[in-house]
Amino acid sequence: MGLILWIDGNTFATTLLEKIFKNQALSFYSLQNVDDFLYLVEDLKPVVIVLDYPTLLKNKSRFFEQLNSSELLKTLPFILIDGIEGESELQNVIGQIKRPFDPFEIPNQIKKIISHQ
Repeated sequence: MGLILWIDGNTFATTLLEKIFKNQALSFYSLQNVDDFLYLVEDLKPVVIVLDYPTLLKNKSRFFEQLNSSELLKTLPFILIDGIEGESELQNVIGQIKRPFDPFEIPNQIKKIISHQ
């Protein structure tokens, strides 16, 4: 599995997930907001972006501004955390993760979602 870009304002959960991914020798990079992430997507080229929907809503206009300006970002798959089924503005949603979740199961859950796309 390639790099997972995890965008979530919940720093406690994200810190734990970073340790879990590192212990399993899996590539993981996290951000706390969607304010300025496009350059990281273009540099890191993640295989999937896991996006916390409440974090997206904090700056939805900036997120979609970046999305609409990048052909790469438009093609990347997204997994939403606590997302809304059928988010019409986000075309490449391949799965969802609901809270509360077991952080130790997240790597396997992401692998399963990616393999079914």
